[in-house]
Amino acid sequence: MGLTPLQLISNLRDTDYYMQVIFTQGACYKFHLFLKSLFPNSTALINSDKDHIVTLIDGSMYDITGEVQGDYEQLNDDDLKIAEKWTFAGNKLISLGECSHCEEPIIVVK
Repeated sequence: MGLTPLQLISNLRDTDYYMQVIFTQGACYKFHLFLKSLFPNSTALINSDKDHIVTLIDGSMYDITGEVQGDYEQLNDDDLKIAEKWTFAGNKLISLGECSHCEEPIIVVK
C-alpha cells in the first residue's frame, strides 16, 4: 500500500470535517474494521470507560484523530458484542441546512 497508518488516517480525516465527527461519535469500532482491512495484523483495544475503540498497529495506537495515548485493553467478548452495535447514524443526526420555505432544519434520520 505504501502509506503509513498515520498518513492514511490523516488523508481520510482531511477529506471532510464530518469524518472525525462520525468516527469519534459512534463509529470508532467501524473505523477499526476499516484499518484492519488495510493492516490485517492490527488489534482493537477499548478504553477503561468502555466507550471508545482504538487500533493497535505495530506498537502504536490510532483512531481517526491520529496516534493516541492512554490506557486501553483488549476487548473481551462482551465488549466486542457491544462495540459491534455502535454506529454514528444510530446515535446522531446530520443537518443538511434549512428548508428554503420554512427555515426548519433538514436532517437525515436513519
